[in-house]
This record gives sequence, C-alpha cells and structure tokens, in this order.
Amino acid sequence: MNRSRSRRNSNASLGGRSWAELPPEVILVIFLKLGALEVLRAAGSVCRSWRQVAKEDPELWRRIDMTNHGYGSDAFVLMNPTRRAIDRSQGRLEEFSIEYLGDDQLLQYLCDRTRVLRRLCLISCYQVSQEGIAETARRQPLLEELQITFGSFEEGMTEMVGKECPQLKTFKFNNTWYSLPPLGPGDDEEEFEDDEEALGIANTMHQLRHLQLIGNRVTNRGLKAILDGCPHLETLDIRRSRNVNMDVDMRAHCARLKTIRLPEDSLDDYDFEADTDDRQAEINFWYSGAAAQML
Repeated sequence: MNRSRSRRNSNASLGGRSWAELPPEVILVIFLKLGALEVLRAAGSVCRSWRQVAKEDPELWRRIDMTNHGYGSDAFVLMNPTRRAIDRSQGRLEEFSIEYLGDDQLLQYLCDRTRVLRRLCLISCYQVSQEGIAETARRQPLLEELQITFGSFEEGMTEMVGKECPQLKTFKFNNTWYSLPPLGPGDDEEEFEDDEEALGIANTMHQLRHLQLIGNRVTNRGLKAILDGCPHLETLDIRRSRNVNMDVDMRAHCARLKTIRLPEDSLDDYDFEADTDDRQAEINFWYSGAAAQML
C-alpha cells in the first residue's frame, strides 16, 4: 500500500505530467540551475530519466563549480563527488572551480580526463602546490583564465605559471594582505613591499587582458613593469594593494586601460573579503595535524 502511494506521488505532477515525462533538454536546464553537487546528491536520482541525463549528458558537466559547499573538514567529503563529476564530463570539462578542497592529486586526476580546460578557479586550496598548478597549466594548452584566491605559495609562482601558460588572458591572484591595517609611522615599508610576483607576470604573461591583484604587495615599480610587459591589458584591479601610489606618473601609465580599480576602491562587490583572524584560522587548519588525519 505504501509502495503504491509512493509511486503515485513520484509521478504526480506538474499539471498532470510526471517528472519522468519531462524532455531531456528541460531536465538539463533544471540541472544546470541546481549545480553539480545538488545533481550528484539528489536531483539525479529522482527517476530513471533524470538519472540518465545526470550520468550520460556530458553537456551538464562542462562547467563544474564546487565552491561554497564546505569549510575545513567538511570539504573532504566533496572529494569523491568532485571526481565523479569530472568523470561524467567525458573529457569535455572546460571550467573547474573548487574551494577548500583539492590537492595536486585532484588536479592530476582532472588533467588525466580533460585537455580542453579553459578556466580554473582555486579558492583557499592550501593543499595545492605551485608545482601542481604549473603542471596543470602545462597539460591544459587551452587554459585562458586562472584564478587563485588565498593560498600558500613560494617565490616564483607567477613566473612559473606564466611560462607554462603563455596564452593566459585572465589572471586573478588575490591574497589576504589587504585585511591588515595600513602601515603606521614606525613600520618598515620595505618589509611589506614585494614586486617579484608582478615581475613574474610582466616577464611571462604577454597576452594578458584582465588582471586582478587584490591585496598584493606590488609597488609602482612592479605595476609599471606589468603595464610595459602586458601590452594587451584592458582591465586592472589592484584594490587593497596599498604599496601602489597613484601619482601623476602612475596614472599616466594606466591611462590606456579601459577599466581600473584603485587601491582604495570599495570591495563591496568582491566575494572573498575575509576577516584576518578567520583567514588565519583556515591556514592553521590546513597546516595542522587535524587536516592530515582526515586525508
């Protein structure tokens, strides 16, 4: 009796039509609005026709976004679903975004299953090394956009990426330094200045159109090098990059840009502004024994 009632409910409606009768193209639209994780967890199991679209239509998995789903230990439960999503793309994955999860092995898994990646977004992926990112860039010749927001990398990161991905059009490399207060009278400015990342961009990313360096330690010297080395640059975002002094000379160098966000411009439209204490807690988690025990 209960089984019969359950069957009637699953076939009930949308104005007299069962969910199973929806055409595949409509199911696809629904799935695209839900997102990868929701499809993997529940929506793809509604009925046979929905399962078929979820498993067999690679169009659904051309863009995989696994962000905003977990923090710290919660992120580890997403590793297997993320791998399943990659498998279902059948080599057609073009955009891949992850947050709080992933490591070099996941990026290798990705590269073993697609060579048409155009956009890669890594947010708070502290277990991903710069060598892992460089290897991914090396194996993805079509990569045009790379976003790295919060992470822990050694010197030479930007140059390594630029050498492996000379066709990069969009590069976003953001960190937490902007959360710190402005320098005081007794602070040593040189301690907070660093143009190495900027010079790496200037020397290798000559096809760049869009650059975002929020919270960077770049100075006027590094920014001028970027403008000289990236002749096609159209948009520049240096919000909270407090070492840049937008004097008359610097503004003249930036005059050719179509759009520029200045160091003191608002971050209201920026999704990843974080309290310094919260961000430090993230870093402590990933480099503590707690994280290692969960792997």
